[in-house]
Formats: sequence, C-alpha cells, structure tokens
Amino acid sequence: MSVPSGVLVVGASAAGLATVEALRRKGYRGELTVLGAEPHLPYDRPPLSKQVLSGAWEPGRARLRTEAALAALEAEFVLGDPATGLDVAARAVSTASGRVLRAGAVVITTGLRPRAFPGQDELAGVHVVRTLDDALALRAEPAGTTPRPG
Repeated sequence: MSVPSGVLVVGASAAGLATVEALRRKGYRGELTVLGAEPHLPYDRPPLSKQVLSGAWEPGRARLRTEAALAALEAEFVLGDPATGLDVAARAVSTASGRVLRAGAVVITTGLRPRAFPGQDELAGVHVVRTLDDALALRAEPAGTTPRPG
C-alpha cells in the first residue's frame, strides 16, 4: 500500500485532531490539512454545557491542545468553512466558500448534529448547546429572559 502525499481530515473536532496526532505519531510526514466548519481550533465539548456555560471557564480553557502543540503537528487548519461536497474519485472536498481541497487520502470525522424536536424553533427559551458559540450565546443571555424567536 502506498503512502498518500497528503491527507485531508474533514472535521476539526476531537476525532479530527486524534487522527492528525495518530498519523504523526506513526511517522507520517506528508501534508496534513484539517477542515472545520467552526472558526475555532479543536475543543472539548462536555465542558460547554457545564464550565463554559456557567462562566467557570473561559472558552480557551476548553481547547484540546495549546497552540504550540498544534503547531508541532505541522498541519494546516482551515476553519470556518464547512464541507459541502465530496468527490470520492477525485479525493476532493468542496466547501461553502467555493474552495476545493484535494489530497491523496480524505478522512471524514464530522461527528453529529443535535436532534431537533418538531416545533422547537418556535419555542422561546429553548436552546441547543452543541458548539462553543452556542454555549457563549446562551451564557450571554440575561437570566430570566425568554427571547422571542426570529
């Protein structure tokens, strides 16, 4: 089996970061690109609904690695540009901005989306906390208020 000249990891979360770290640990020296929908470097999700939401932690504390540790991986992080399509034969991923990223191998680590209940969008005071931005928006909302949708 040949070693790909470059690896594109789609998903800049814990799984994407673990993939990049494993490749480097196993001696892979080729180009690594990590594509993430969110504008943030990889962070730990469980503290969002606990420590970050309560204000006990600043958002940066939820990061999975320091900037120095990420730099040591020698990977390019392309953040804030969600993947919108995959051409398997060409090993190419298109993004919301119109960019097309190609690599010798593509690894998909995109995770899940929260399940919405019917009519949830119309309910005041009902929130989904999946991302760092979700937690920060809820934290910024004054206690006891019930914002109106739309």
